[in-house]
Amino acid sequence: MKSLAGRVFLILVVATVLIQVLSFGGALAVSARDSRRQMFEFMGADVAFLHQLLGRMPPAERAQWMPALDRGFYQPTLEPAGVVHPEADTPHLRESMAPMRRRLDPAIDVRGVMLDPPAPGEDGIPALAVSLDAAHTLLVRFPTRKAPLAPPPLGVIAGYVAGVSLAVMLAAWGAVRLATRPLRRLAEAAHALGHNLDAPALPERGASELVEASRAFNVMQAALQKNLAERTQILAAISHDLKTPLTRLRLRIGALPADEQARARIETDIDAMSQLVEEGLDYARSAQPVEATARVDLQALVESLADQAADLGQVLRIEGRLAAPVRCAPRAVRRALQNLVDNALKYGGGAATLQLAQDEGGVEIRIEDDGPGLPPALLERVFEPFFRAEDSRSRKTGGTGLGLAIARNLMRAQGGDIRLENRTGGGLVAILHLPRG
Repeated sequence: MKSLAGRVFLILVVATVLIQVLSFGGALAVSARDSRRQMFEFMGADVAFLHQLLGRMPPAERAQWMPALDRGFYQPTLEPAGVVHPEADTPHLRESMAPMRRRLDPAIDVRGVMLDPPAPGEDGIPALAVSLDAAHTLLVRFPTRKAPLAPPPLGVIAGYVAGVSLAVMLAAWGAVRLATRPLRRLAEAAHALGHNLDAPALPERGASELVEASRAFNVMQAALQKNLAERTQILAAISHDLKTPLTRLRLRIGALPADEQARARIETDIDAMSQLVEEGLDYARSAQPVEATARVDLQALVESLADQAADLGQVLRIEGRLAAPVRCAPRAVRRALQNLVDNALKYGGGAATLQLAQDEGGVEIRIEDDGPGLPPALLERVFEPFFRAEDSRSRKTGGTGLGLAIARNLMRAQGGDIRLENRTGGGLVAILHLPRG
């Protein structure tokens, strides 16, 4: 998992499962130990009772009672007194002998023995030999039977661990989501800041570290907003101050000698300077738009652009229709579309195609031309201010290199975007996207 929430959740899940397995295993071990101790305490008391019961019976009647005295996990039997068996010392014998001796008369002989194996090559059967009287010895056998207090089946253990883990996982997931929500807001705000410096400030709440990060982000955003505003003011002042000398130059052209060619060249230079100043100011303003949004009939807007192109002897074909108006900044969208259409008509030989599409994600407008296209490495660089792809789109066509940069700024300020792609059959397509609402 790559997200912080996923990694914290995974750590909690793994830790929970390990803790459950260890705690369940420890509980089983303690339960088994206590159960064994209680079982052998019960067995000691039971054998002491059987010793008293059989000791009071006539020796001839004892045998008929033995089948009824089978306890399952251990079987008491009788054998004639004086039979000798090898000595034995096993954990079962040691654990059962201690409580038995506490309940029997100390004079009664209690020994651990190994009975003869049932078949050659097999192990013998451990047993306790308790002296009864001169006629019999009471044997308590420990055959290899499954103990009645066996641990729960593996499926029960797995179900228990899974159930507890699931409950903890749900609680952990909610806690992790709650704890990382400020981080998600910070990431979303940082992403929005790349498109719109006027995004709302982050709420400063949550853990102390997150509050500090949010406060630092808000300070940074305020500084960027201040710097952008100052840049816009500087450009506006420069634009204003340059207009006056440019106007004087226009007036003084009339005082020049009657050289029409020289006068035309000077006027061209003045026009280029004026256009550069105006578009530089437009670019600065496009990064910090203040236009309110409204419901705009984009279908009517693109049709008006087609009418304007027709008045200039150009062809802008429109394909597709939009089903409903779109909420956007009207002048900003018109300016962006105008820039894209002008480029397509200029480099497409006076003809271009505009395609409209609308779905739940928003509106997509594609402007295609049959021009020379662009090298793939320049499809993104042409959005840089003042950058011009000289190899494919010459400076001779005019312009300042700010049209695409302004158009993208205007779209990103509304949550949209513009990108360029080369067409398969040649030419370029500009794709403008506006989000729904």
